[in-house]
Amino acid sequence: MADLLVVPADRLAPAVASGPPVIACGPAALMRTAFLSGCVDYLRDPWTPEELVLRAESVLRRQASRFTFAGGAARWEGDSLVTPWGSIPFSHPQAAILRALLRCRGEVLARDTLAAVLGSAARRGSRRVDVHVSAIRRRLRALQPGAGAFIHAVRGKGYVIR
Repeated sequence: MADLLVVPADRLAPAVASGPPVIACGPAALMRTAFLSGCVDYLRDPWTPEELVLRAESVLRRQASRFTFAGGAARWEGDSLVTPWGSIPFSHPQAAILRALLRCRGEVLARDTLAAVLGSAARRGSRRVDVHVSAIRRRLRALQPGAGAFIHAVRGKGYVIR
C-alpha cells in the first residue's frame, strides 16, 4: 500500500479518509470540495515537481506524529487500529471518522465535514456522526481505560483529537 497518494481533484472519491493520505491537485475552484472529501493538502494549478516533493515530505512528517498515543505508536491494518495495547476492529464508517480525526489532530472537525467523510450530507439534527464517535470511544476504552477520552467534543462545532 502507498504511503501517500496524489490525485487530481476532479477524481477524488468521497471517502478519501479510508486510505493513505491524499494530496489533491487542480484548479483553485475545487480546493474546498477536495478538503471536504478528506485530502490533507492541495496543490493549485500550476504546480512544480519541487513543490510536490516539499509538500509530500511535510505531510508524511505530520502523519508520523498524528498516530501516536500515550502508550506509543499505532498503525492501521484495514479498518483495525493496531495499538500498543492490542488491535481494535472498527466498522468502515467508524474507521473513516477516526482516520479523519487523526489526520487533523489538533483541529476541530465539524460534524458536516465528518458526515462528508462518510459520503453523505449531514441532515439537520442528525446524530449519525455522534453515534459513530460514541462507538469509537467505547471500543478504545474497552482496550485501554481512558483511551476514549482523547476525542473531545467541541460544543456547537464538532470533534477534535488533542
